[in-house]
Amino acid sequence: MSERIWDKFLTDKDKEIFQLAGYGKRGGFGTRPALFIIDVQYNFCGDEPGEDQREGVKKYRTHCGEAGWKTVPHIERLLKIAREKNLPVFYTQSERRADMIDSGVQVGKSHRGTEKTSQEGSHATQTVAPLAPQPQDILIGKRKPSAFFGTMFMSHLNFLDVDTLILCGCTSSGCLRATAVDGYSFNFKVVIPEETAFDRFESSHAMSLFDLNCKYADVIPTDEVADYMSGLSVRKGPGEA
Repeated sequence: MSERIWDKFLTDKDKEIFQLAGYGKRGGFGTRPALFIIDVQYNFCGDEPGEDQREGVKKYRTHCGEAGWKTVPHIERLLKIAREKNLPVFYTQSERRADMIDSGVQVGKSHRGTEKTSQEGSHATQTVAPLAPQPQDILIGKRKPSAFFGTMFMSHLNFLDVDTLILCGCTSSGCLRATAVDGYSFNFKVVIPEETAFDRFESSHAMSLFDLNCKYADVIPTDEVADYMSGLSVRKGPGEA
């Protein structure tokens, strides 16, 4: 990938410093990955493919437009391989109580922050149908950007002996980024298949992936991730010899 999604946002000096400082070295894959789908919900993608973001955001303030639905086929591809290889599959569900008290200060960062488009149990907070979780998958309900914060995520990763997190979903500047940085901080190898990540703003999407690729994760083509996953042996379940 000689041309990267962030290149047009970088100055000549940025590119020079990137090279001189040695950023962007590949961290590589481990041997025991998990696939993690972050917040690919109707309130981020819209109810149907092809919705105009300007119209969609009137209903869901978190609407990311066509960028969300464009990731779905790429995530489906990785999901299929993960299930064939019996790899752990995680999902987050970003949701709130009806009274929104579990949003905390977050409601104060949007003029529409008190709108109830993320109420737990609602259609809006469900993963889009093509990617719906299966009974064997693990669903993590969360209230803050990182999937590690205040959840059982780390406990599951320890039990399943995971060493590599393959992160898909949204937003690149928010929950995906926060989870990637925390995963790196806990010494997991972090991989982001580029075509599976999305955001509502083109510039923050590109620059967030740039920052992550510089320091915390390998942002690489989905094809490369699929090849890696396909080359793995079928994983045995917990307790299997």
